[in-house]
Amino acid sequence: MNKNKAAISATVIFLFIFSSYYSFAQNTSNQGKEFWTGYMSHIESTGQSQMNLYITGDVNTSGTVEIADGSFDPIPFTVTAKQVTKIAIPRIAFVKSSGQFLKGLHITAQKKVAVYAHIYASSVSGATLLLPVNVLGKSYYSLNYTQKANESPTYSTFMVIATEDNTVVEIVPSAPLIGKTGKFTVTLKKGELYQGLSSGDLTGTKIRSISTSDGQCKKIAVFSGSTKIGIGCDEGSFTSDNLIQQAYPTSSWGKNFITVPLKNRNYDVFRIFFSEPDTKLTINGALQTQEEGPPYIEFNSQIPNIISADKPIQIIQYAVSQEKSLGDNCNGNPNDVGDPEMIYLNPIEQTLDHVTLYSASESAISQSYINVVTKSSNVKTFKLDGKSYDKFTPLQGDTSYSYAQINVQNGTHNINASDGFNAIAYGFGYAESYGYSAGTNVKNLNESIVFENQQTNKIQENGCVGVSYKLKLTLPYQTGRITWKNIDGDNTSYIDNNPTVKSTTQKDNKTLYTYEYYKPVTFLAGDYSITATVLNPVADECGSDEDIDFDFNIADYPAPVISVSDNCNGDTTYFADSTSNESSIIKTWLWDFGDGQTSTLQNPRHYYTNPGIYNVILTVGNENECYSTSAPVAVHIIKKPAAAFNLSIPACVNKDVIISDKSTSEESNIIKWVWDYGDGTEIETRTSSTPFTHVFTTTGIDTVTLTIFTDKGCVDSSKRVININPQPVIDFTVPDICLTDAVAQFTDKSTIEDGSNNSFTYQWDFGDNNATPQNSNTSTSKNPKHIYTRADNYTVTLTLITSSGCSYSKSQIFTVNGDTPAAKFTIEDKDNLCSGNPVIIDDQSTVNFGNITKIIWYYDYSDNPQNFETFNRADMPANRKYTHDYGVFNSPQTKTYTIRMEAYSGESCVNITQQDIVVKANPLVFITQLGFICQSASPVQIQVDKNGFIGNGIFSGKGVSADGLFDPYIAGPGVFTINYDFTAQNGCSYTTSEEITVNPDPVIDAGEDLTILEGNSVILKASASGNGVSYKWTPSTGLNRDDILQPTASPIFDTNYTLTVTTANSCTKTDNIFVKVLKDLTVINTFTPNGDGINDKWNIPYLDNYPGSTVKIYNRYGETVYSSIGYSDPWDGTFNGRILPAGTYYYIIDPKNGRKVISGNVTIIR
Repeated sequence: MNKNKAAISATVIFLFIFSSYYSFAQNTSNQGKEFWTGYMSHIESTGQSQMNLYITGDVNTSGTVEIADGSFDPIPFTVTAKQVTKIAIPRIAFVKSSGQFLKGLHITAQKKVAVYAHIYASSVSGATLLLPVNVLGKSYYSLNYTQKANESPTYSTFMVIATEDNTVVEIVPSAPLIGKTGKFTVTLKKGELYQGLSSGDLTGTKIRSISTSDGQCKKIAVFSGSTKIGIGCDEGSFTSDNLIQQAYPTSSWGKNFITVPLKNRNYDVFRIFFSEPDTKLTINGALQTQEEGPPYIEFNSQIPNIISADKPIQIIQYAVSQEKSLGDNCNGNPNDVGDPEMIYLNPIEQTLDHVTLYSASESAISQSYINVVTKSSNVKTFKLDGKSYDKFTPLQGDTSYSYAQINVQNGTHNINASDGFNAIAYGFGYAESYGYSAGTNVKNLNESIVFENQQTNKIQENGCVGVSYKLKLTLPYQTGRITWKNIDGDNTSYIDNNPTVKSTTQKDNKTLYTYEYYKPVTFLAGDYSITATVLNPVADECGSDEDIDFDFNIADYPAPVISVSDNCNGDTTYFADSTSNESSIIKTWLWDFGDGQTSTLQNPRHYYTNPGIYNVILTVGNENECYSTSAPVAVHIIKKPAAAFNLSIPACVNKDVIISDKSTSEESNIIKWVWDYGDGTEIETRTSSTPFTHVFTTTGIDTVTLTIFTDKGCVDSSKRVININPQPVIDFTVPDICLTDAVAQFTDKSTIEDGSNNSFTYQWDFGDNNATPQNSNTSTSKNPKHIYTRADNYTVTLTLITSSGCSYSKSQIFTVNGDTPAAKFTIEDKDNLCSGNPVIIDDQSTVNFGNITKIIWYYDYSDNPQNFETFNRADMPANRKYTHDYGVFNSPQTKTYTIRMEAYSGESCVNITQQDIVVKANPLVFITQLGFICQSASPVQIQVDKNGFIGNGIFSGKGVSADGLFDPYIAGPGVFTINYDFTAQNGCSYTTSEEITVNPDPVIDAGEDLTILEGNSVILKASASGNGVSYKWTPSTGLNRDDILQPTASPIFDTNYTLTVTTANSCTKTDNIFVKVLKDLTVINTFTPNGDGINDKWNIPYLDNYPGSTVKIYNRYGETVYSSIGYSDPWDGTFNGRILPAGTYYYIIDPKNGRKVISGNVTIIR
């Protein structure tokens, strides 16, 4: 709601849906089967209002909503347990005005429900908990608030509804009503209502049912509220909302209250209303004085309060308008959000122990809360949505009580505890709010009828089928007659004209007297209503007879049903209570698991340590304390299987490990084996116990886990640790030999990650089919030798056995080469060898069998035979091309080298060849050092030093032409490499390069040309950028400085200024700006246009320099005789070619350009 709520359209839906349920049913709660309410008056702002009913219950049921005058058809509804049913009330039920209307809304249900009424329109909303007819009273006060709002007219309101025909209601308004003044009575039919409206505060208006012609006072429903109201200081601009609350009968008011602040608000307003004068009241232990005037005390508070009285009181907690703060002259707090709300608080005498409520989000609620007050000893049993909640704060001043302010999400919530508590639900958003008592008990604290179980002597408000009960009546006075009505459900009566007081008790300095029905009573299952009509020794408006009603329920004993499945010892067994809730709500459970263990949970879990048959028994109690015990249910706890398995050893990495299942199961069949190898591979599920293999690919310690499943659902696991031993890296060298070599030497180079090389066991196979016993084909040596007798290819295999017993092998192809190699090579492009390029040698050697195994190259054998290069077979290039760089030389013209080749096919088989080559000298040229150049500089020719070499060269690079002309503008700023490729007459080439730096020119803009008035000055708003720039203006005439970027110019003549900007690298750039000086105007007041060439025109010096200037000349009649824009052609004393007569004319000159308009007269003299 906006500060001006009429200006916005936002529907606030408070869904104040809750049900209050008790651990054992109480018949004075807000649950019931019959309710009355009305579509109360309400500000509708810019649109029509809407009323909804929200109905919920703990069991499935159905019902009907009707209107007393039948103006809409009955609306049937169904309720699903703990779900919300929403019913939209037709618009015809709306009661806007004051007066008497047959518009009561009647809600009836087959089973008990909780009901909320919600009325809302654009930007305003109100909702209330409804009280069932069985807890309604006959005497009420309307409790409202000071009626002020941010619009008018608005009204303080009350509504009273009759539950029976011929109901006489006495109303004593505390403020003038519209259409009524003073005390008055109205007679109402069943469902008829009276609505009172007042521009004043109706707090304290007394509304009560009085005796009719038949001497009876009848129950009524009363509602209080406001059509729209603001609460708090600074009412001129406060946000406003409507209020609606169903009033509690005064007989249910209490004496002891604990208040808790609304969370995240600056303060709350409280009113304490007295039921009787001279009430002694304390707030936080301080005695309060009741002033003359209204029968209530009002105060602001920011803390919890303990409030006690010696007579019944009602306390109302008000949420204030948005942005209101205590102190500081009610300065607004922009961080505060919320809106007015009114919540009737419940005394600690009227508690409950279980509530289901709805925290609304409509229309713009951003945060919801629940405030709870309970005994500190009860905190440990408190639960929110099924989970324990213990964030309570002990109450300062009485630590036996604690409170909580609970943040909750929007939606349905369930709170419960083992003992009673008080709770309110509320929430805030921007200019939005809702709040209500989360559930209430509405019993008369001094008058009641209860059961006493004759077997247990326990006092109960409901009972069980077939149990013998005493009916006990408690009164605050002694009576001489009791008429017991409808004891047997048949409307018969029993009159006791001489009742006997069975006992007395003292309560709040008052004596209470207890009477009993003359005999024990038993009942069948169902709902009952008993009335005791007693003779009150002090007659009032309702006469001397007083009715004490007792509504109660008799429930069947529940039939416990246990749901459980057989399980395995050591596993969690899940139990579920499947007892029907159809006839009554099950509230307590006691499980006996047959092993000496118990549980009081509804659906417990239990852990049996041993297998066997266990007899499980469940005892349940319903809300009427009717207890039943089930027959024993046998639960078979099956003996678990025993998982076991073996692993083959040694376990070698990358080798098969054999896995064998050894699991057993006595009472069930194993149907599934799940293997987790612990090595990161996927878990594997198998359906048989057949041995199988698994390969571990990494060394180290792994844990193998077997989980087995039986057909009875039993599970067991077993784990075994396995050490995966490392695999050696097998490596050995084979010799390069030829047939004539003496032996083949093999060398082991194997390693292993654990360093156990010295423990290897060797098994060599030389692959020689021609071996003999004297020249064996095998060896167990580390580095064995063997003699081959034939040139051929052989497969040599080395098998290693590690210290852990793991065996691995590796084979290599080995060649015994022929004994006749043929050395041969060629030189690529042999006739054009330059010293600057490597010489490429093509190997063309061959052997009669096998491979060339080694080549030794001598590149200058004649002059330097000690310099050679050896290539073994592993080093030889695959393309058989070898390169050698002789180094660049420029003189002499050529050099000759002898290349020698030695080609081997083994250790002793070799062939030699050699060739001479001629290498030409390379030219040597240089680019002259380039350095720096500015981007705007002229192109420069790059110079080259050729050192006397004859030939041709080409330039390349950014910004340079092939012949070496470098243009810095084309290159742009930066560092560039200039390349020069030179080819000499002998065909050998040389490439050189040099860097050149192009420094950027400054960026400059002298600005737009300017015009100034003579004697004025102007800043030349030039702009420039660059590296370390400096400035120079020329000419400096008229400038305050000539070395800054934006000097002030004051020229007396038109001046063209030039700005030169120079960077730190001496790169310059210039730009010009022209400053036009508009000279002062001197207007001559006569001229002589007589054609003598002297003073023939009305010249105005410098006016033609003023762009856009205008000149208008008028004759003495105000007629325009001359008009021009600009004055390049002065007036010659004519109009449209006609010579004007001598005389005085009047001019208006607007020079514009900052000059004021000039007016005056000019005379033509002829």
